Amino acid sequence: MADSGAGSDPSGLTFPSLGSTGPSSLAGPDSNLSLGDSDPDFVNETDQLRFMCLVHKGVLRDTRQTSCGHRLCARCVEVWLNGKATRRCPAGESDCDDVTPSNVFPDRSIQREMKDVPVFCKNKKEGCKQKLKLKDLASHFAACEFESVPCDFASRGCNEEVLRCKLTEHKGRCPYRPVRCSMCRMEINHNQFQNHEDDICPEKTTGCPFGCGNKTLKRKEVDNHKSSCPVQPVDCNFKPMGCTYMAKREDVEKHKKEDLSKHLELVTEHVAGLELKSLDTQAQIRTISQERDQLEQSMQSSRGMDGGLQGQVHQLETQHRDFRLKLVSMMEKVIIVERKMPDLAERGRVEAVEQNLTAIQQRITQLEQMREREQQQQSGPVGSGVAAGGSTRVGRWGTVENMAETFSTQLTAHDRQLGVHDVRMAEMDLRFQLLETASYDGTLVWKIRDYERRKRDAVNGRTLSLYSQPFYSGRFGYKMCARVYLNGDGMGKTTHMSLFFVVMRGEYDALLNWPFRQKVTLTLLDQSAEKRHLTDHFQPDPNSSSFQRPTSEMNVASGCPLFVSHAVLENPSNGYLRDDTIFIRIVVDLNPNPQNF
Repeated sequence: MADSGAGSDPSGLTFPSLGSTGPSSLAGPDSNLSLGDSDPDFVNETDQLRFMCLVHKGVLRDTRQTSCGHRLCARCVEVWLNGKATRRCPAGESDCDDVTPSNVFPDRSIQREMKDVPVFCKNKKEGCKQKLKLKDLASHFAACEFESVPCDFASRGCNEEVLRCKLTEHKGRCPYRPVRCSMCRMEINHNQFQNHEDDICPEKTTGCPFGCGNKTLKRKEVDNHKSSCPVQPVDCNFKPMGCTYMAKREDVEKHKKEDLSKHLELVTEHVAGLELKSLDTQAQIRTISQERDQLEQSMQSSRGMDGGLQGQVHQLETQHRDFRLKLVSMMEKVIIVERKMPDLAERGRVEAVEQNLTAIQQRITQLEQMREREQQQQSGPVGSGVAAGGSTRVGRWGTVENMAETFSTQLTAHDRQLGVHDVRMAEMDLRFQLLETASYDGTLVWKIRDYERRKRDAVNGRTLSLYSQPFYSGRFGYKMCARVYLNGDGMGKTTHMSLFFVVMRGEYDALLNWPFRQKVTLTLLDQSAEKRHLTDHFQPDPNSSSFQRPTSEMNVASGCPLFVSHAVLENPSNGYLRDDTIFIRIVVDLNPNPQNF
């Protein structure tokens, strides 16, 4: 599978970083070598091959040995199997055995041998010439003069890492080394000292910034001095009106007396401007008031509409929920409908019933017309002979009533029968749709629309998985389908899309070879021009119940819980998800021929 990871094997499976393997069901007491994230540099090249994992091609970590004598990392075994019950040994030799979680064992002997193997220090390129045993490597790093260590002044902002042997030299010239100000005795970084002295130090003598002659003022005393400094420039009192004059206090007082007419002119202009602004403000207020009234009317109308819309939304939500329940129920009955599909002659029966029903309705109409005519004759003034004639018509009236009641009963029965036929016709239509999309060459291409909504339903627990339409290995072959968990299942829950293969009960199972042994290939199709399809395949385990002859409508699903990560599937730069739609292809190898007839 094309997931993110550091190492990979030729089958296309990906593996996370093995520097820190994390918890594993295969972890054992022999995992006592701290190799870190990088492989050690063996003195002898033969040791590199001797202690190499056959899966990630690096140095063994927490070693496991297969039943055929090959060695793998414990984490590699778990990731490489990827939830499968068995896989062929990665050595690929003729006498290799299948690898399962139960037939790999801790190899403590090789772990003890690795402890005493000579290796170079990882800082060899930096100048370290040490050769030492692998078990002493970690303690050596703690004192190695060529190990890169952070500067002692990292807490003050230095991000440099230097060799341990050059740390003292670096500290003497580090721009973040602490120095103490000779005036205020504050400790600061060396690279900030000049700025501190020029702009910050409160004890530095700066003198009056306005030049009043006081040259002994310290920076911390300047603020208090400003309020009493006789030469501090101040603004004219008419500055808010537009006067820009600024001078000493005594000069400002003189300016106010000499420029009185100018100030009156500024005040007049300022007041006129205020009046104009007031008129503009009043116009804006009137406009805002009109808009407010319109908004209030719109809000009242919206409240009425909102109530109606809420009712409609609630009704649509109820209808949507009912439709989903009916759809799920219908899909569960599809397999049963396959066996109970009525003969196509049912359509002829329905047409015959409709014709009979039409004839009955016409007869009832005639009877109703006869009854109306008798009512009119009975109500007319005919004289003394009316009583006797009326008695006879009463008898005939009763007969018409009885006949109408009989025909009404028959009509109700026919309506009920017609409703049953309508249901059966709908089931046949669904059956015909399935037959039209069925494949008989062992290949299924499954188009899943509305991916985002369906995944959201899976996350919320409403619909955890989806089933595809059935497909077949041949006209009289195996019946199969696919099952997908868009939010993952098992090990892949919430992080991956899980894809499984399902063997279903078919009409011709008695004529087929069991258990199911055909190779199955699962593919997520790339919809872009690059066609970088993601593919995985497996050979069915003949001992698994998933591949025995089905005794119920379908067997337990089998496949890949870690088929593809959500990060890869939903990445816009990839072509797997386009227009909120994905395509999945399932191919069943038809060699050897599954039929035994």
